[in-house]
Amino acid sequence: MSTDDAPIEASDEAREAIAAIEELPLEERAPAYLALAERLRAELEQSDPARRSD
Repeated sequence: MSTDDAPIEASDEAREAIAAIEELPLEERAPAYLALAERLRAELEQSDPARRSD
């Protein structure tokens, strides 16, 4: 098995956010997951060296 096949571990912050979302009423979970996905996407884009303008 190569390192590409290893499971990706979520950060503690992401795990806590997911746990908090799972405690919400069902009808509130989808918007909360969408907001989390948007936040994580923005963080990923900011951390991408190819997107940095030096």
